[in-house]
Amino acid sequence: MPNYRVTANALRLRSGPGLNHDIIGMLHRNNLVEGGEIVNDWVHVTTEENKKGWSHRAFLDLQDELPAPTEGKESYRVDANSLNLRQGPGTNYAVIGSLKKSELVGGLAVSSSGGWAQIRKADGTTGWASLKYMTKIAAPLPASPDDIYMIVKADTLNVRSGPGTGYSIIDKVHRGDRIIYLSATPDWGWVNVKIKSNKTGWCSSKYLMEQNDFFASPDDNTKTGFHRALTDSLFMREGPGDNHSKVADLVFNRVVLVDEISADGKWKHCTNAWGESGWYPVERLGALGDVAIQKNNEEYPWLPIAFAEFGNREVPGAQHNPRILEYLNSTDLAQKYPYLPDETEWCAAFVNWCIENVGLPSMNSALVNTWTKWGNAASEPKRGSVITFRWDDGWAHVSFYLGEIGNYVICLGGNQSDAVWISVYHKKYVTSYRVM
Repeated sequence: MPNYRVTANALRLRSGPGLNHDIIGMLHRNNLVEGGEIVNDWVHVTTEENKKGWSHRAFLDLQDELPAPTEGKESYRVDANSLNLRQGPGTNYAVIGSLKKSELVGGLAVSSSGGWAQIRKADGTTGWASLKYMTKIAAPLPASPDDIYMIVKADTLNVRSGPGTGYSIIDKVHRGDRIIYLSATPDWGWVNVKIKSNKTGWCSSKYLMEQNDFFASPDDNTKTGFHRALTDSLFMREGPGDNHSKVADLVFNRVVLVDEISADGKWKHCTNAWGESGWYPVERLGALGDVAIQKNNEEYPWLPIAFAEFGNREVPGAQHNPRILEYLNSTDLAQKYPYLPDETEWCAAFVNWCIENVGLPSMNSALVNTWTKWGNAASEPKRGSVITFRWDDGWAHVSFYLGEIGNYVICLGGNQSDAVWISVYHKKYVTSYRVM
């Protein structure tokens, strides 16, 4: 049976394969458990104390080196499309099975000639395979609650000594490898990473994706207020349980306002920017904390004005929210087009209206790009800065910067999910921070 190492600080052990099942125990970082049946993303595990239950596989790291009676603690990746597994260290021994390309196996011993390795497959099968067709890999990186992981999307990706193809190749990573994010170039074309061998280097961001399916810190489970969704895979439901009907989709990083926690502590009642309310598992909502709440002494006077507008949203259909029309009418767009619906892109108009309402010069514009020239460039992000974005598809946005979490910025702005709302965006799309 395969073994797993727990990578979370605290991981719930449940009576069945799902969040709707009772919590029957806790696992802690670096605990070793034996894995059994897998149902969807849940693994039936047995602890060293012989306690059995179900835990989510996102925080269970499959161990390639199982306890072995012979020397050797290595792990290997198979490079050949198909590799024979033999009874002994040589082609004169009988073939007892095969290994597939990219399969990971645990090393038990190496032949005296150095050309063959005794290995153990994930299903427990042992045998000998030629080292000529396998690559030794390092042990998994030690986990940290502050680490940001990226997933390799290419079959093979070069790790270079600097941010560019002109730098030397120091190692390679492979599809599915998890590597730790350290930093990035200003344009996010290259990412500085730490790989399993503990080497640090640079990879093209084109072939990396951030792991964006998380679990909240246990400390967040009892909190209310603003939260962000930590997965794309779940829905808000009418009641606190998977048996209730679906209310609305809740994609990764979408912000909701939590006002209640179920009696059993497993679900949070929340409302999204469209006014839809429902229940969501506590483990999949990350609290934004005080950064999303107005302070008594905001440095920039337009920020309290923006907070006071929180919750204003578009009206579906032929009716229009008069407040949003007021935002639009503060710009030259209204002079050109006097009959603007509230569905008009109004993020820049909201910023313009807030700035004008404190008596400061605005851009008089509903276009995002003009705001990249407003005021002065901030030497560093400051709470209340006017922040602009441009996505890969060319879509642009402007908002007010509140703070950040990991590689994401937290913003208060207009036309964020069709409302004045809190939103979370990736830093790599930021084009400017502006202050007056």
